[in-house]
Amino acid sequence: METASGINGANTDLTPARAVSEARLARLATGLGLGDRTGECLKAFRAMTESWGTATAAELPESDVSSDGSPVEFAVGLEDDAAVQFAVEALAPGDSPADRVDAARATMARLVRRFGTDQRRWTQVADLFLPEKPATAHVAMFGAEVRSSGPVQFKVWFYPGVGGPEQAAELCRQGLAAVGLGEAWPAVVAHMPRGERLDPPVLFSLDLSADRAARVKLYFRHHASNADRLAELMAPYPGFAATPVREFCELMAAAAAADLTAQPPVTCLSFTGERPAAVGAATVYLPMWTYAPHDEAVRRRMHRALAAGGRPLEPYEQALRDVAGRPLAAGRGLHNYIAWRPGRDRPRFKAYFSPELRHIDPAARYAPDGLS
Repeated sequence: METASGINGANTDLTPARAVSEARLARLATGLGLGDRTGECLKAFRAMTESWGTATAAELPESDVSSDGSPVEFAVGLEDDAAVQFAVEALAPGDSPADRVDAARATMARLVRRFGTDQRRWTQVADLFLPEKPATAHVAMFGAEVRSSGPVQFKVWFYPGVGGPEQAAELCRQGLAAVGLGEAWPAVVAHMPRGERLDPPVLFSLDLSADRAARVKLYFRHHASNADRLAELMAPYPGFAATPVREFCELMAAAAAADLTAQPPVTCLSFTGERPAAVGAATVYLPMWTYAPHDEAVRRRMHRALAAGGRPLEPYEQALRDVAGRPLAAGRGLHNYIAWRPGRDRPRFKAYFSPELRHIDPAARYAPDGLS
């Protein structure tokens, strides 16, 4: 397997970051059985990475997409219908937050021009989330999902902290109202029981589609948390029960009490225009890069979780083979997150992978001031 890491895991590769990522994306799409759809994956990926396509990883500023600062993340749903998802941050070598606003707007214009991507809801919220002078280093990520048939599905994630952390929740409220989902706000408030500092909204996502079933998703980071607290938070949502949530956390974090303070878990609430006030779906995301000694340990835990959930191992194993650029026991940064939510008969899993363009042992991230 190729590697982009040198001494102490630092990146020393002079290959453009896009080229390294493209090679893994092509393997991933082919390995998942997408066949001739691999070309569609690469076409979308090139459009989304045009602002930094010729730069090496060392030339790029640190990104928020993957745990090591890589500007790319891959994701695979571990279900029957093969699909590959990838996310990319809009940035450029030597840029500033204001430059990233320009890069985000240019990326969206490119997707509209090349793919006919629907921009109606983007237009409704872009001025809220893309100010001239952002208060955060990161402003927008773009995503694409490719299945065995149908058009490429695009999405965008905005950062509510662009107006300052104290304005993040209010910006989410305004964003929901702008896209006709103001009735969802009480559900959002209920999902922050400890307030905006400990349960802050950190991403506001739009499916870039005119379909009435297109989703708006809000992601929350939960500081000073553990399995019991997470189970209590998720209890109101359909299908969730305290015991399965705790068991998933305890298995993947490998701790009897599933103390999740080292790296905060993330949850997501999804809303659609079909039922504006109701949570359409809720999901738990466990960060894995600080809860295991290396990725081989994560792999063993995933085997147990998939087996317990009645899911086959091969899609996950295939994805690992296609995205790993090193032996799994050599580092712990390949797995970004593992997502879990109950299904009608079996839980649903999605694995999120870093291309490790910068290094292979990322440190914990996202601790707010005054919290470890």
